[in-house]
Amino acid sequence: MATRKRRSTPSMGTLLLVTATEAEAIYFSQMRKDCRYANLTVMHSGAKTLAEHISFTSKAKFKNRFDAAFALFGFDDVNTNVEEVKKAEEDCKSKKIGLCYFNPSFHLWVYLHLAKPNSFIISSDAMANAIASKIEGYEISSEYLMTKGLNLHMQLFPRHAQADINARDYNVIAMRATGLKATTMPELNQKITEICGQADMSHNTKIFK
Repeated sequence: MATRKRRSTPSMGTLLLVTATEAEAIYFSQMRKDCRYANLTVMHSGAKTLAEHISFTSKAKFKNRFDAAFALFGFDDVNTNVEEVKKAEEDCKSKKIGLCYFNPSFHLWVYLHLAKPNSFIISSDAMANAIASKIEGYEISSEYLMTKGLNLHMQLFPRHAQADINARDYNVIAMRATGLKATTMPELNQKITEICGQADMSHNTKIFK
């Protein structure tokens, strides 16, 4: 009897993603499972400052000998600001660590799956409320992502490519407003593709409604 071959793409090393919060770690663990990124490891630091978060990521990368690592955070998660993040980007070059950030919070990445802002958004609550009007019960919390939001990534995935485009366009607006991109998620997406290959979604047919 003929067997169906599993579609796969060769991996190009190992990638570590360290999130600032447990909720973000759960979301990206959903992504890891949904997309079958076997060589992606997700951790969370629980850090309260950007310096602590970067330090945790650096130590984890070199202790476990990952080929690449990103420290992921929302500005609100680590109480940071544009100037601190600019400095951190320079400092992280020597540490060979990437920064994946969201100004003002991770809600931005979810929001970009649903809309492309035409002006700079300061309020995290405004984005969260807009998302909740489209996704019933939405919130970024460990409890939500382990229950009603268990398939949040799978729901959003069909709009992933559009979210990446929206992020790049929105970054132009953010640069004019603050002198810094609003998110570096497109850079992380590119690194995931380079290291982990293309997402393999053949095992799941759920779509965003």
